[in-house]
Amino acid sequence: MKKIYNVLPAVLLVAALLTIIVGCKKAMEYHDVILITGTESGKLVPFTVEKAPAAYAVTATATGKVSQDVVISFAVDTNLVSAYNAEVSGKYFAAPAGSYQLLANTATIKAGTNVSDPVMVKVLSLDNFVTGRTYIIPVTIKNTTGSDGVLEASRTVYLKISRVLDFNSINISNPSFYAQYNFPKPYSNLNQFTYEIKCYINSFHDGINRLCNWGPADQAYPNLLRFGEFGSDTNQLQWVAAGGSVFSQTRFATKTWYTVSCVFDGSKYQMYVNGKLDSQFDGSPKAFELGALELGMSYAGYQYSQSIDARISEIKVWNKALSRTDISNGLCGVDPKSDGLIAYWKMNEGSGNVFYDRTGNGRDMTWPSQAVWIKDADNKCAQ
Repeated sequence: MKKIYNVLPAVLLVAALLTIIVGCKKAMEYHDVILITGTESGKLVPFTVEKAPAAYAVTATATGKVSQDVVISFAVDTNLVSAYNAEVSGKYFAAPAGSYQLLANTATIKAGTNVSDPVMVKVLSLDNFVTGRTYIIPVTIKNTTGSDGVLEASRTVYLKISRVLDFNSINISNPSFYAQYNFPKPYSNLNQFTYEIKCYINSFHDGINRLCNWGPADQAYPNLLRFGEFGSDTNQLQWVAAGGSVFSQTRFATKTWYTVSCVFDGSKYQMYVNGKLDSQFDGSPKAFELGALELGMSYAGYQYSQSIDARISEIKVWNKALSRTDISNGLCGVDPKSDGLIAYWKMNEGSGNVFYDRTGNGRDMTWPSQAVWIKDADNKCAQ
């Protein structure tokens, strides 16, 4: 007697397997998409402008060689600035209208290639750029013809205009330059603060090299920045604060500009060097007072043994703890009306012995000894 087998389940099983295989094959099919070149690792790209006019080339890239010409339409969309600020917790400004131009609106990725010809973004003038603000130009892909689409995460590039600025500085190498400026009215009960100074060391000598000191007029709990404290390297910076002290990881090179930012957020002390977190320590909460500022050698009795051969510029004091982004964006200067900025001495006057407080809070310093002003090729900053 012949056995009769029911083949229907087997047929259905084979059909199901074929469906899965075909579906997987389709899922694995790869479609080329378009993105703005260079945005794979970040959408914020520096555009250094030393003098205007200056141009930057923007191109589009396909993820594979295209089989036919792909036309990309570009545009500058300043409405994207607020969205980008929200995305990165930034404080960027759209470049002023009329200060730039997109020289072409379209570019083509030729068949058999994967990179388009460039469109040029041209900065025409820096006249309306406000010192202390960081400007961006958002260049975005509006649409494409002949492609499968755009990679949304890389649709827009934000060109950060890094202006190369010249500045003056003062030479504090002469020990007789030492003095203490007492505020007419101290800022008291600051539970957070940020203190910043730009410095350039000409040379180090053995022993302690004192850079500056700020705090109460009676120096009950000062904040002191100095190099070469015993047990540290000569070019290693120490921050002595009310809650303790810390040495920098950075070893400072001579004839190089550095911005040092000292941040106290109420419990943690953090020292940044050129916008990067360098070192930190925990300290007990303490109300802070800003009533005096010393430049160069602290304490008159030690001028000659602990003086420093250096230049300084750009001293800023805030009544809040700045973020890393805020610090990085303000390395070359900030808007004098910035929220939380309580004193700002650019030291960019170029002559005389008065250092003006740019905030308008009336903390102008008339120094008892004549300042030695320096402006040379080293005094440049890219913001």
